[in-house]
Amino acid sequence: MIVKSVALRGAAVHTRKTEPGQDYDWYVKAGHLQLFDKTNEIYRIALRDVSAEIPRLAVIIDGERIGFLIGDMPCQRIDHGKRIIHDTLYLEFDLQYHRSVLHTAGVLLLCSKNAYQIHEEHFMEYAEKLFAHSPSTQLSFKRVKLPVVNKQPNFNLAPIVQEKLVLFSDTVNRNRCARYLIHFKYRDNRRFSFVSTGRLKLAKCQQIADKSDECVLLTLSSEIQSEVNLTKNRFSHFRKMFA
Repeated sequence: MIVKSVALRGAAVHTRKTEPGQDYDWYVKAGHLQLFDKTNEIYRIALRDVSAEIPRLAVIIDGERIGFLIGDMPCQRIDHGKRIIHDTLYLEFDLQYHRSVLHTAGVLLLCSKNAYQIHEEHFMEYAEKLFAHSPSTQLSFKRVKLPVVNKQPNFNLAPIVQEKLVLFSDTVNRNRCARYLIHFKYRDNRRFSFVSTGRLKLAKCQQIADKSDECVLLTLSSEIQSEVNLTKNRFSHFRKMFA
């Protein structure tokens, strides 16, 4: 795994403790977080309790920061009911590192299931290190190692051109999304969101789109046959309301 060390501004971990009554929550919020509330809203809408074996990711760009979330990573701790505990890790960076962060998401979309598990363990170790230092609000490390693109997406596939789009999460569309993220050109003062999740219904996809200037979403929902332009969907909804 080829990695690049990147300076970190803040981090958070959603997990649970081993004792009875200590349910899942954000037990760690460390450093200087500006996008946590917005990312947590996306997490609540789209990434909580995802059971499908697909990449569980989110990226948000807003202002001078970029946030990256990877969800539901099994760790080595077990709870009082002998169940494996799952960590969700949120990392926040200065905007200057947006290419490194977007490339990380692209790598995770392109890699095999076995390679994804290796990357997942890599990020899980960061999450557990942070959790071990909770409830401290000071970062226990100042830099993280992010995977570097070593496999290019398929450029023969149709590019993504819409500003707000949800796609069915199959191999082809994950490849298209990876290409989009790896070659993404950020425009100032626009909020961008990317989410890869399980069976997220169209209405919830629309919630994320309505809070973003640009977004690309991947879902396993049967409502999405291939892709839906969420900007058009919203206007169509308004026309029906006033028809």
